[in-house]
Amino acid sequence: MFYTEKYILDKIKKHLPKSEIKKIEKENKTFYTINFEGYKANINIENFIVRLDNNQSEKSDKLVYDFVYHIVNNLKAQSKFDNLDISKEVFLKNCYPILRAPSFEKNSSEKLVSSEHTNETKIFYSLDLGNNYRILSEKILNNFNITKEELVNNATKNLKKLPLKYNTDSVAGNTFYFLNAKDGYDGARLLDDSILKYFYKKIGSEYYIGLPHQDTLIIADIKNKKGLEILQKMMVHFFTEGLVPITTITFKYDNKNLESLFIFVE
Repeated sequence: MFYTEKYILDKIKKHLPKSEIKKIEKENKTFYTINFEGYKANINIENFIVRLDNNQSEKSDKLVYDFVYHIVNNLKAQSKFDNLDISKEVFLKNCYPILRAPSFEKNSSEKLVSSEHTNETKIFYSLDLGNNYRILSEKILNNFNITKEELVNNATKNLKKLPLKYNTDSVAGNTFYFLNAKDGYDGARLLDDSILKYFYKKIGSEYYIGLPHQDTLIIADIKNKKGLEILQKMMVHFFTEGLVPITTITFKYDNKNLESLFIFVE
């Protein structure tokens, strides 16, 4: 196998030469803790490697690049955050909600600010720093004297101000809408009721939603069994390729509530 744990760790070490990397085995799982200037990230390289080709390929090289870039930038963002001199007002203008799998918080050494969403998803909050973002902890809110209610209200308002952009594709009588603002919050737009209702006017009752990873939100007008099969295959494809995978479970939307729906593909 070309892509090994050592190969990935060497890539990270190249960008963070002063970091300390420690291997940890817990509950039959192996992960690595990367300590950069006192800031830590827990990563499961074993789970990531299974998504790569056995031999070197352009596709897998890109996945590795994105994986390493994400880790390195987030750690650097954390190290810069303590020296960030911004007002409470600026902070609240640049915070946004983001969606992750409920298990996401297990990899954090801090108590993150979160809100419940569905069985498959949980809401966290981030401060947008331009090229990267900082997921917010309760400690950070206390430092800026911000309440959770203030954060949630402002993050929700900021999300609603983002533009709606999407591509459309039709297959076998089914229509798929792919949100593609490419601003890091495409997946989070699942939290914007105005967007969900906008598409409900187009679709009606056969309204399905997929959130395979943070940068992909699929809204589908499903007319037949073939459409469900296509949607589920898309979900699995994007889930395995996403940098921060969320779920392969599909949601059905009735203009008010989201219902989790497992689609069985023969």
